[in-house]
Amino acid sequence: MPLENRRTRGGVVLRALALSAVAIVVAGLAPLASRAFDAHRVEPSVYKIYTFIPEKNQFTVSSGTGFLISGRRYVMTNFHVVENGARFYIAFRDGREAKLVEAKRADARPNIDLALLEAREDLPGEPLILGEYEPEKLAEVVAIGYPGAANLNKELVPGPDARGVPLTDLESTITTGVVSRMTFTNLKVSETQVLSARTVQHNSAINPGNSGGPLFDACGLVVGINTLQGLNSQGLFFSIHANEVGRFLREGQIAFASSSRPCSGGPGSVLPLLVAMTAVLALAAAVYAIRKQGTAPLRAALPEVISRHIPLIGPQTGGAGEKKISVRRLLPLRDNASAAGLLVLRPLESGETIRLDETGRAVTIGRGPGTDIVVASDTVSKLHARLAYDRKAQRIHVTDLNSSNGTYLDGVWIREADAAAGSVLRFGTVDYELLLEKPAAKSAPEAAAAAHGMGWMLSGFDPSGRALQFELRPVIDPQSGRELPATWTFGRDPGRASFVIDDGSVSALHAQLMFNPGEALMLRDINSMNGTKLDGESIGKRTVTITGAGNQITFGLATLRLSRL
Repeated sequence: MPLENRRTRGGVVLRALALSAVAIVVAGLAPLASRAFDAHRVEPSVYKIYTFIPEKNQFTVSSGTGFLISGRRYVMTNFHVVENGARFYIAFRDGREAKLVEAKRADARPNIDLALLEAREDLPGEPLILGEYEPEKLAEVVAIGYPGAANLNKELVPGPDARGVPLTDLESTITTGVVSRMTFTNLKVSETQVLSARTVQHNSAINPGNSGGPLFDACGLVVGINTLQGLNSQGLFFSIHANEVGRFLREGQIAFASSSRPCSGGPGSVLPLLVAMTAVLALAAAVYAIRKQGTAPLRAALPEVISRHIPLIGPQTGGAGEKKISVRRLLPLRDNASAAGLLVLRPLESGETIRLDETGRAVTIGRGPGTDIVVASDTVSKLHARLAYDRKAQRIHVTDLNSSNGTYLDGVWIREADAAAGSVLRFGTVDYELLLEKPAAKSAPEAAAAAHGMGWMLSGFDPSGRALQFELRPVIDPQSGRELPATWTFGRDPGRASFVIDDGSVSALHAQLMFNPGEALMLRDINSMNGTKLDGESIGKRTVTITGAGNQITFGLATLRLSRL
């Protein structure tokens, strides 16, 4: 073949490869563009809420925000938006006119500041989808609502036929920001209401009138309900987390849509960069093959080159309701069938590994007393799921027990399913990896220690929302293998307390737990300022006995749950 012709054909192939690289980049950007936040899509589902509060011989009118969550008539909002109301109206734009639809209060939970309204007529828009996952810090969020301060003209009192409601009052306000942190809010918000809920702290500005409105992630999922503004602060706003909303709706048997998959396709995503880098690598490999072997061998080897450098290019998921694919399924799996060992549940974040019963007896998992496996998380139901271990088949049969926040296998919501080694199980928002663990040979003292309970765990949150987790393990006598008596102290002073709770409501040396082998735990307050409670009741100066697990122990305002290790 003439040299010039070979170069020409090589140039054609190079141009084709360059166009292919561009196509790959465009293909990678297309899903990103489709998942970018679309305000026009969600705005029709966000409404202004008017509450008429009777006072003597007249009504006082307050306003807030709500959004469609189920069907054509169910609207979510804050409890404090509709508190003490006698009549409620949902307002929205209908073309060039304002429209009011009367509603009734269908359900409410003051302690998590949530309420559900049922409209008398169908509403515009589509039900919004909850994002029941915990967003990371700096994840982008968008707040939509109707802050009263945005209306420069004095708002008139609306009537049932929408007279006196300017269209400008029904133009929603959109603000953007990022997640600052996830926290737990325990706050007395009025004389009759104490808020105790998981919240999203962010800096997407909200003001009076925004209450009850949705906080979206970059994919358009509702990750929170806008509720609070930090007092005498700048950029501190709080939204009730979507998990609290999901639990509230499940308890009320209200159908709704949700996704537990974190948003990964919003603005600032690194996906375009990764796709472009992958395309460049593929193109560089092709150029090297041309120089090394010429165009004919390249043509035959091209699929192999592409697959070698782009092993995971495929449809990008991330929208609501899409099935989560575990990367583990794309890797070679080890043959564990013949290996001796037991399946265990290892937490993906922190906590103790759970060793399952090999006898085939089904065990229960939940956060309440009486369950076999106690998980101290407010997203886990008191009785969450049942696990039956089939040792012969090396799998776990998982059954959800009508939990509030659901049970998931590899990111997919399940009612009942079999899980094998390599799977990831999620209870609420707590993830466990199912692993095959080979038994290790134990020394005589270790074997004796294994026959004991091995201790307890106290876990929960302090009043500022910081997670607390303390392991109480008795010391084992190395000679006899027996547990020795133990005392654990709790307080704010790290120089005096075994376990430190850094909160002003906790005394320097607050309380102690005592253990004697063969006996139950004993709890005693050490003359603390704010007292110690067991299951909500003050123990005063008494020394009380704790006979089981699942009990709540409160030091000052920090409440922890006791479970067995």
